[in-house]
Amino acid sequence: MNFEICNPKEDQYGNSKDNIFLAFDISGNYLGSAYTYPSINYYQIYGTPYIIFIDVIVESNDDKDLYKEVRQQLLEKVYSRAMDLRKERPDLKARIYSGFNYDEEKLDFYLGNGFNEDYSIIMEATILESHSYNLPKNVRVTDCRLDLEESIMEYKRIYDDIFITPIEANILREQANYNHFKNLYFSIKGRIQGGCTIFEKDGFGYIETVYVLPEAQGNGISKIIVSYILQYFLSLGLNKTRLEVWKSNKRAVELYKSFGYNEAQKNLMFPYIIP
Repeated sequence: MNFEICNPKEDQYGNSKDNIFLAFDISGNYLGSAYTYPSINYYQIYGTPYIIFIDVIVESNDDKDLYKEVRQQLLEKVYSRAMDLRKERPDLKARIYSGFNYDEEKLDFYLGNGFNEDYSIIMEATILESHSYNLPKNVRVTDCRLDLEESIMEYKRIYDDIFITPIEANILREQANYNHFKNLYFSIKGRIQGGCTIFEKDGFGYIETVYVLPEAQGNGISKIIVSYILQYFLSLGLNKTRLEVWKSNKRAVELYKSFGYNEAQKNLMFPYIIP
């Protein structure tokens, strides 16, 4: 090989240096990098709580053979490290996966290395005019106040415990610029059971998130939230609704199908291996 792959000298961006790989040619020019990091999430991919993300990023190069070799070697290095991380939690079912915008060439690269195809899907539905919903008397709906830093931090804590990718406060504030934005909590007896983030986007009533806290799952809260959302959209004259969900999140997909949502298109690619 006319290049070398090494770990950085220090941890970077909150990730261990052992999880990061850098490629340089013999002149010291940067060629690409790869990294992995593990997390445990019992809620987004039911039954597979130990999820180990990997990514391979290679600089464009006129030498196509060099480009392919660097990418292949980086993948092998980072996958080997991901397998080491997997061995640290033999008690949990695991998934090693990557994620990127729709890219057939990149997807083929992973599939050619033994990964399985997976993706997020855009789902859409038309809300029937006959849809009518009254919130149960014991459920209270409140707004998360984005003008209070402590309120944002509380929401971030809840969100980051449930979803794989943490949310940044600036992303939430950007979402708040959409028309009819709502970030809602659903509570029973003063205790938050779940929530949602919704707004109008491209003429659709858009569901950004729906979540139920672990201790409240199995009590029908998700159906209450979605029913409330659809009623809210109808009140605004929005009879078409859209959302995005990871296809592997089978419970969420089935929930939305029960409300008339159907898959409209694939979006993000999530090739994976169950080691």
